[in-house]
Amino acid sequence: MKLSQKIDQANLQLGALEDKAFAGLDFDWEGIKFHVASDTDAAGSHRIQLNATLGRLYFTVEDKNQRAMALDRLFTINRTIDGLYAIGKNGDIHFKSATKTDNRLKGTQLMSALTIILLEAESHLRAIQAHLKPNYRDLEPTARKSA
Repeated sequence: MKLSQKIDQANLQLGALEDKAFAGLDFDWEGIKFHVASDTDAAGSHRIQLNATLGRLYFTVEDKNQRAMALDRLFTINRTIDGLYAIGKNGDIHFKSATKTDNRLKGTQLMSALTIILLEAESHLRAIQAHLKPNYRDLEPTARKSA
């Protein structure tokens, strides 16, 4: 199926949403928990902010090859995308994207734009996530501390 057909199909499904005024939401996509918000900054520019935590790097003693590949992909991808990958103090990998828009998008317009952003980000999200600790994202915050 072509991308334009997928977008048309998604728009039809999104048209059924009763609440068309939402400007933010939390969701799970491909096993990654995301937060998206449409807002206006102090300068009056409109943007869509997308944030996610993909997982955690392996420690060198656990799997130095996976760690090296994840870091290599992270630094390589950061030079080629509009978003940004960052490493948290505990080795968590965070993805942040800010997309400027002409208007503040809400409801189905936000979902349509989000769909396109995710389709463009899909390959690099998967490429990095493939080298992170498995099942990390499934753990509850309290379980992560004791693991």
